[in-house]
Amino acid sequence: MKKILNYGVALALLATSGLSTVTAASAEELTFWTNLTTASQADVIKAQIDECRAEQDGLTVNFETIPFGSMYTRLITAMRNGSTPDIMNTLEGAVAFVQSRDGLVPLSDVVDELGRDDFRKSYLDAVSKDGDVWGLPDWALHQEVWYRKDLFEKAGIAIPKSWDELLAAAKKLTVDENGDGTPDVYGFAVPMGRSLVAPQTFFQFFYSTGGTIFDPQTGDYAFDKYHDEAVRALTFMLDLYKEASPPASVEWTWNDFRNGYVQGKLAMTNEWGAVVLIAAEQNPSMLDNMGVFPMPGPSADKPAAASLNGGYYYLVAKSTPERETAAKKLLKCMYTPERVAARANSRPIFAVPATQSAFDSETYQSNEYVKRFKPELETIFGQVMEHWYRYGQEAGLNPLTGQIEATTFIGDAIQSAALGRITPEEAITQIDSQLQYQISILGN
Repeated sequence: MKKILNYGVALALLATSGLSTVTAASAEELTFWTNLTTASQADVIKAQIDECRAEQDGLTVNFETIPFGSMYTRLITAMRNGSTPDIMNTLEGAVAFVQSRDGLVPLSDVVDELGRDDFRKSYLDAVSKDGDVWGLPDWALHQEVWYRKDLFEKAGIAIPKSWDELLAAAKKLTVDENGDGTPDVYGFAVPMGRSLVAPQTFFQFFYSTGGTIFDPQTGDYAFDKYHDEAVRALTFMLDLYKEASPPASVEWTWNDFRNGYVQGKLAMTNEWGAVVLIAAEQNPSMLDNMGVFPMPGPSADKPAAASLNGGYYYLVAKSTPERETAAKKLLKCMYTPERVAARANSRPIFAVPATQSAFDSETYQSNEYVKRFKPELETIFGQVMEHWYRYGQEAGLNPLTGQIEATTFIGDAIQSAALGRITPEEAITQIDSQLQYQISILGN
């Protein structure tokens, strides 16, 4: 734990120190990083780079995949020694972090040239600050409940409209089929891996109550004002864990619950859509049984206030006018509807194009999984992506998101509560204290 907390402090030290100027290099050479290490995704990006760099005489691009787990370490080093990549493909947390240190050039001009109205507004808003857009939205992340339609039908369960209904359904679907005392199917996965996964699980419930870290209108810190909502969200999340989730899920990361779902061991899971391609590869017969519904709010009287979503973006680092111009030209070439759609199709359903033209394109609409999961995509577009936040960025770009993703203080508190070492209220108080500490060292 000390090592990870020191890593968070390292981020803060970088945040409070000046950045080195990116070292000069010829306009004909760019460095390009992506956090998408899956071959199907990285290969498509690399092929498009090769196509587009050919349109700029003499341009070379050094392309590298950087696993998200080591991304902040690499980024900190690069920013300190002046070798920040010219183009980076990453989540909004990294966009916020680099922008807050004056390391990016705005991309409002590129957005306007491509057509501002073509981008889904909420994804532009997520990377907007001081009147500028600092990242090009590529595709959307969306978190909803993926469920087994066959098991719901067999048990006579309707789509849950409240937390009580969700818990009741999860308990009913937790079944010991062979009578050995251990469920063969669990009703709902509640993964709590300390890094990233636990915060993502918690904030899905927390946002559904109407709570936020920052006030979306004023930008003021608000998590302490939503103390009761946060305790309620964590208490319900842990009740769901105890009643209907595998005990080992206290340590689960993405692969654990995704594989469990497609292998038929979980009736429901809060998920981003990656299960579609995993099922196609591991258990194709499962595809016909998969459906989605939005995470319900605490009460059946009204839907969840918001969900935890996000997206992948392209950003351009400050360097020289020539390299910045070359980087923007490369990105504009990569934003034809067909190329945006092809990138989304490299991980279908998980990735949804952030531009309307790409979503409507034949390239996207003809994808076999897009056609097969059209009803689910309509639910995601109509009921999930309409109102969402990314933790720490409820009022726009904020480097706190990077601190949350680079440390484990939220996951530590949640796991302690799940294991009975502290109460949910103590865990929320601990998280509140740490959030305020991180804000103080970032200088927000």
